[in-house]
Formats: sequence, C-alpha cells, structure tokens
Amino acid sequence: MSDLGDKILRNQDNSETKSYIVGLERGRVWAEDYADYFTMREYSELNIEELLHFDLPNDEDRHFRLLSTESPLELRAYLRGWVAGVREVVKKY
Repeated sequence: MSDLGDKILRNQDNSETKSYIVGLERGRVWAEDYADYFTMREYSELNIEELLHFDLPNDEDRHFRLLSTESPLELRAYLRGWVAGVREVVKKY
C-alpha cells in the first residue's frame, strides 16, 4: 500500500471514503503486480452487485479481511474502490 493508504488505515473510524480509498489502492496493486490482462479485464467489467457474488481473485478476499482487522472497512465501498483501481490500470493498456 502507499503511504496514503497506510495513513488512512490508522484511522479507526468506519467510513465509506476510507474504505473506497483503501480498495482503490489495493485494486491498483493487484492489477499492476498480480493480474494478467484477461483476468484484469474481466474484473474491470463487473459491477458491484456482480462482484459481491463473485469471488475476488487470488488472495484478495484474504487481503480485505486482513485490512479489516487493522481498521474497520465497509465491503461495498471497498469493492467500488477496488474495481476503480483495476479499471485505472486497464486504461493504461
């Protein structure tokens, strides 16, 4: 995570904005460091409702649970951010 992501996680308040930003950072990391193009593209095209019923790739579910132990996160906002982060990386291609 970036310095901003780490600073935000220190905030113990539950907020949609915090959850979104943490998800955004994590989505970028996953897309840039772990995903192949086709998997990245597949996830970038999902909407939030589909993503709620679709397993996140690799260990992304575990990352969410671990991050949630550091600071409370809202799942929907986190997923919105995660997909936005993945979409940002897809646009670079």
